[in-house]
Amino acid sequence: MKILAICPRIPECGKKGDQVLSFHRLSFLAVNHKIKLVCFGDPEIDSKAKSHLESLGISVKLIPFNKAIAFYNALLAVLKPESPIQCALFESTRFQSAFKALLYEFKPDTVYAVTIRALGNISLYKGPLVVDLVDSMALNFSRRMDMTYGLKHFLLNIEYERVKKYEKKVVQNANRSFVVSSIDQKIIGGDRVSALPLGVDGRHFFKSNDRQLEPVVIFTGNMNYKPNVDAVLWFHQNCWSKLKLIIPNIRFIVAGGNPTSAIRALQADDSVKVMGRVPSIAVLINSARVSIAPMQSGSGMQFKILEAMACAVPVVSTSLGLGDIGAKVGHDILLADTPDFFVKAVKSLLQSEELQKKIGNAGWQYVNEHHTWDALNAVFEKSITTL
Repeated sequence: MKILAICPRIPECGKKGDQVLSFHRLSFLAVNHKIKLVCFGDPEIDSKAKSHLESLGISVKLIPFNKAIAFYNALLAVLKPESPIQCALFESTRFQSAFKALLYEFKPDTVYAVTIRALGNISLYKGPLVVDLVDSMALNFSRRMDMTYGLKHFLLNIEYERVKKYEKKVVQNANRSFVVSSIDQKIIGGDRVSALPLGVDGRHFFKSNDRQLEPVVIFTGNMNYKPNVDAVLWFHQNCWSKLKLIIPNIRFIVAGGNPTSAIRALQADDSVKVMGRVPSIAVLINSARVSIAPMQSGSGMQFKILEAMACAVPVVSTSLGLGDIGAKVGHDILLADTPDFFVKAVKSLLQSEELQKKIGNAGWQYVNEHHTWDALNAVFEKSITTL
């Protein structure tokens, strides 16, 4: 089968969620299918990721992302109610030309799109189409609106209405669409969208036998992503001082690329360390005794939870963070939605090595039974090859 893939960012491990998902999808499919990819990227910064994909047999056409053109497109989109700003930012004549050329030369059996962002570049395409929405952007905006007021709330609501309509249109027009959570599936609606959860790469995220005993709490994720920023700030503002009174030598590590100024400012507290991007997030997770996911907004499924579980590090999450991950609360993971209960859950794990191991090992078993990439991608492959 010949597959022409389009992505708003280059597929790559260790980056944002859509990049990780698309990397594992395409690398799995490349074993049995011929794949060509068009995506935005920087020829210098993304050269290593491009070479990695090409070593797997995936042909890659990188299109430079022009911020000036993106800004101009966003301004134009203000006057087009049917066009989400999120998609207008990625409209590109160079991308469109590359896509058309490959359609003519490659003659793909299907087009595979990752997220809705780059779909404006293939609006005239009428052939078989598979879309990995990853999550519902409309749900993401809806939850962010709940945390804002005034002008910001008003602007988010405009984009929310546009994205909601656009997502429904996408799943109606595509042959197959996928999201990573049944919660997002229900929000979008329709019988052509399926929920297929995220996986974890067991080659990189695995249980360590050399666990340190220091009371370290960790949060991982892209740190210029608003839901991650909100989660860390909520935890620090509502829970951290209480935990330090109970466990004076406790430390909090925040790891993930592009931390905002608000996140970097947390280092004024000597017990907090903001790491930014690190060579191996798995090594850092394995240095902690507890991983947290105190999500207050966002959508989809949390890689941070699955990755910590794969390392057998116990997780404390809010209900929103857990979403529809099927882990058993109290057995595979601990759940807390208020500051006092969150403090209690983290404290219980830090003060009991037995409980740490019990929850950590149960989480590890759950992930290995339900979230391996090969098993999930085999389901995906079967779905798209029977269009």
